[in-house]
Amino acid sequence: MTQTEFRRAQTLTLYWHEGELTAENYLESRSTDAETDNAVAVDVQALALLEHFTDWSTVEKVAAGLGEFDTGSVREAVLALAEAGLLLDRDGARREERFLRAWRDWGEEARFFHFGTRNTIYTGDGVDQRRADARWIRQTGGTPPAIFKSYPEAPRVYLPRMFLPLSDQFGEVLTRRRTHRVFTGEPVSLAQLSMALFYTFAPMQLYDAGDLGTLILKTSPCGGARHEFEGYVAILDVEDVPPGLYHYNAEAHALELVDAEFDRARLHRLTFESEMCTPSAFVCFVTAVFERTMYKYRHSRALRVTLLSAGHLGQTFVLTSTAVGLGAWQSAAFRDEEVDEALGVDGFSEGVLYMFGAGVPELDDTGMPAGTNRAGLTDPTRLVAAHRAVDPAGGADG
Repeated sequence: MTQTEFRRAQTLTLYWHEGELTAENYLESRSTDAETDNAVAVDVQALALLEHFTDWSTVEKVAAGLGEFDTGSVREAVLALAEAGLLLDRDGARREERFLRAWRDWGEEARFFHFGTRNTIYTGDGVDQRRADARWIRQTGGTPPAIFKSYPEAPRVYLPRMFLPLSDQFGEVLTRRRTHRVFTGEPVSLAQLSMALFYTFAPMQLYDAGDLGTLILKTSPCGGARHEFEGYVAILDVEDVPPGLYHYNAEAHALELVDAEFDRARLHRLTFESEMCTPSAFVCFVTAVFERTMYKYRHSRALRVTLLSAGHLGQTFVLTSTAVGLGAWQSAAFRDEEVDEALGVDGFSEGVLYMFGAGVPELDDTGMPAGTNRAGLTDPTRLVAAHRAVDPAGGADG
């Protein structure tokens, strides 16, 4: 009779949870119908047993080396570890190996986040269910977090609300958008800055969500209308605004001074000496106030939604900037902890996620960003497959 061989899973995480050492195989499938928990508490003996299965082995072989335990108790423990996904048989190991090959270039953090937040349970989207969920959130979470952040003691620059006309066709704006890395050095107008910030960060409407409190509706979609993002703007070359680092007060449509000494040299350091960011006229650092999301969504999958929402915000910014004649870019290449420190946030309750910026673009004679390698561009008409018109009578035109 063939004895089953087991090997320790390579997709395990260990952490302390409520005083217990907990092990979890994040690659194990979860039910989307019933609440399950792949994590299990383990003790010193369980860890020692896992160590015996670093390479393929059987219960009998391992039990033979554990004289203080009988084979029956070892088998019971091994099967329990296998049931929890901490030990794998040959079929499970083949699945794990396929995964590790596919994700070989990304580290453990990315693998754990993506697969650890797969397959969650949704309570439903009916009106009654949403109301019941909102009542439960209010009962267990208390007062909803503030939807606006402000620095009431900081000097303010109030931005104009006399906006430039958005007269370009949407299709033209959409197809004209490109990532810009070269700028003329001319200052951005106050009206252009005002437009870019207003249509990216400011509320378009306020919504009474009952037990969930007042919510913001913006130009970008955001999960549950939580709009957890704040904008901090490094002003470098904008007409009528002194250089420095500001917080954008979305409620007042104003800039609140955070650091008057912030300059291009500091930006250069924070953005890994970026040749794209440093010459910009202004740069926005986008933070997330995590409590705004956590108040309603208490499952780790909600972090996915926050990251997706940040992307929506970035697209709104670059399209708006394009519409008002600016060249924009977006990036995640920054020194997280140093940016948090520069912004005056702790990185825990609020932390930086994203950045984007703009300036007056330098264009070539075709309207493309200066420096674009046109040899690498393809005429869009060449991407359309050739076809023949079909005669309804059954023939085809040549």
